[in-house]
Amino acid sequence: MELKKKGLSIGLLCYFFWGILPAYWNLLSGVDPLLILCCRIVFAFVFTVSFLAVSGRIGLLPKTLKDRAAMRYLVPTSVLITLNWGMYIWAVNSAHILDASLGYYMNPLISFLFGMLIFREKSNRLQLAAVALAFAGVVISVIAYGSFPIVSIGLALTFAAYGALKKKAGVDPVAGITVESLIITPFALAFAFAFMPASIATAGTASFLLLVGGGVVTAIPLILYSRAVNDIPFIVVGFFQYLSPTLSLIYGLIMGETPSASQIVSFVFIGLGLVVFSVGLVRGTARI
Repeated sequence: MELKKKGLSIGLLCYFFWGILPAYWNLLSGVDPLLILCCRIVFAFVFTVSFLAVSGRIGLLPKTLKDRAAMRYLVPTSVLITLNWGMYIWAVNSAHILDASLGYYMNPLISFLFGMLIFREKSNRLQLAAVALAFAGVVISVIAYGSFPIVSIGLALTFAAYGALKKKAGVDPVAGITVESLIITPFALAFAFAFMPASIATAGTASFLLLVGGGVVTAIPLILYSRAVNDIPFIVVGFFQYLSPTLSLIYGLIMGETPSASQIVSFVFIGLGLVVFSVGLVRGTARI
């Protein structure tokens, strides 16, 4: 596979951005996670639609909405990314950063499977062995410690499925994120004002500004991701993802989280899987 240098650079920047986001969400640890999620959706829409307007591309919004082929994918991606955001915010603000990190370590291998099964991208035995190692880690963790990593697997599956469907849609990155957030925004607003009026009323100025900024820090990496996923093979997109959970893992340890026995087992096996996967990628899956 001939990879575009620009796509590679954008992908790496995107994952670096995601890796440091837990520090931002921790600033809102005193705010209801559901309110954070609702504001994240609403202000992501405000930012992206403003971006389209300022850049003179607002016409892409109605064009994308009228594209039935694209909307077949953008409606489910809007649901998947909302679920992913919700689980991630809860994990970060509930001292489960390591669970979130583990989930995003799983994602490259799930993305690889999707790349192979959905996009018919080439694979080799080392990459299949990598997936088997990750799967073994989860199974051993469940059997030996009775701990099923629901949050980790939920994060990995929702984001891998989101990426696969987004690649299928093949729409302009900013327009795609705008449409996704537009679809969910009415529900987010209705839920926030119906069930959390007290939380909205008691949010201070600092929290409000951080909630507004949450839409910006949400939209920017997603725009970068959408661009990268359109420019480079999905297998490689998944491979790059290990950068963000590594940064999140370091942050979780700095914040005082201690990995459980089941997490250690999963981290070891998934880490070994990533090493094997990397070797397989370097040997012949991609020429960078």
